[in-house]
Amino acid sequence: MAIFKPPAPEGNDGQAQAQEPKAQNANADNGPIDESKTSRFKVFVSSNPAMKRFSQVREVCGDIVNHPKIQVLIVALISINALMMGIATFDFVTENKSVDQAFETTDKVFLIIFTVELCMQFVFRGFTLFLDGWLVFDLVIVVLSWSLESLQIIRAFRIFRALRIITRIETMRNLVAALFDIMPRLGAITALLLLIFYIFGVLFTNLFGDLEFEDGAQYFSRLDYSLLTLFVMMTMEWAGVARQCMDQIWWAWAPFVAFIMITGFIVFNLIIAVVCDAVAVIENKEDLEPDLFSAIESEDALADDAGSLTTERRRYEEEMIDQLADKMADAMSNQKQLLSTLESLAKESLVASNRY
Repeated sequence: MAIFKPPAPEGNDGQAQAQEPKAQNANADNGPIDESKTSRFKVFVSSNPAMKRFSQVREVCGDIVNHPKIQVLIVALISINALMMGIATFDFVTENKSVDQAFETTDKVFLIIFTVELCMQFVFRGFTLFLDGWLVFDLVIVVLSWSLESLQIIRAFRIFRALRIITRIETMRNLVAALFDIMPRLGAITALLLLIFYIFGVLFTNLFGDLEFEDGAQYFSRLDYSLLTLFVMMTMEWAGVARQCMDQIWWAWAPFVAFIMITGFIVFNLIIAVVCDAVAVIENKEDLEPDLFSAIESEDALADDAGSLTTERRRYEEEMIDQLADKMADAMSNQKQLLSTLESLAKESLVASNRY
């Protein structure tokens, strides 16, 4: 006997139907608001023809200045410009006004090219250009090149424009970045070196300030002279000064040896060790990059294999579920046939019993 299930009250259906559109409307209201927040600028650009053209120009500038061939060309131009600045110091250029003017014009052309390249970078990146330290370095050099163009004496510093090549070669950029990373340790060593210089400068001034040297040289007569002499001594040019002092004071070798041992061997080797450590870090990073890429590729391959295995397993499970569903359907149909057969047999038995 079938069980009768009364229909749900219309009021509940009405409330459920009324709540579902409200939820849908709420989701619909929340969705466009978030999308409009994230794509407001894109909508503004697409709706404004001027901004759309500017966006196209911006993309073209980015494709040009960041193209690998253009970067190689800029490096070549920087190298040629630096080479021509060196050639311009020879007499056959400085003594010939026409040749000197040709070099000046060529230098101005190089500067215009670098300025155009930097302007295209600014069009592409906008004010985010100032977040890139290397591009800011390029900007400072180009601006100084224009501002110092009128000063004849300071124009010699145009050669620093060749430093822009550092920003174009990755190995040199990594080396400079490593040097900046070790600046705290170099700063500590420099502070120690300055302290040693000051102590020995005062000591040498008091000990050897009254001595007379050949050609009237003033090595230790004042503190500033003593500091300069100590700096020269740190480069291992100390034997001549030490022998002149020893000719007048026999024990003068002792402070000289102490200073050379501390600065020329200990402190200087500390600086070399720190720099070598930075170079080793760079080499380790360069060696780890291929391994990292291969590890990422292997992980991607494993993920693809796992994904394919998961897909095959899911397909197998779906096939098993379909087979079980077919068997259940067959069993249900057989059950119905069996029930109908039993009912017919029961009816026939009742009819037969009534006859007898």
